Amino acid sequence: MRKFLLSMAGVFAIASITGFAAEPTQDLLPKEAVRLIAMRSDVQENTIEISFIVDGSAKCGEGFEVKHVRRVAAILPVRDGSLLRRKLVFYDLFWNESLGWFMWESRQERTGEAVYLWSELKGEIVNG
Repeated sequence: MRKFLLSMAGVFAIASITGFAAEPTQDLLPKEAVRLIAMRSDVQENTIEISFIVDGSAKCGEGFEVKHVRRVAAILPVRDGSLLRRKLVFYDLFWNESLGWFMWESRQERTGEAVYLWSELKGEIVNG
């Protein structure tokens, strides 16, 4: 009986933590999306146009789902060989309490892998 009660307490604790997960403090505004995309793409903010932003979730790896995701469709200058052309590019922006809205990518560098983050609250961060 004691094991059953402890198991039930554990299930309740996990369910309550999941149920009380923080929600975004504000929705992703086009102005903030432009700022983050400009930071990541190294282009001027005034050259970026947001076509649309949709709410969603994303599966990240096996058995892991992120709930606070926005897909942003943006038209911006993209280098194509020696030319700069305006193209439609899709970005997934995630949210958490410490970074706010953010994007990330993993890059292979001379010394190994590095993680690049572009964050609403902390700016550009490089780990690696």
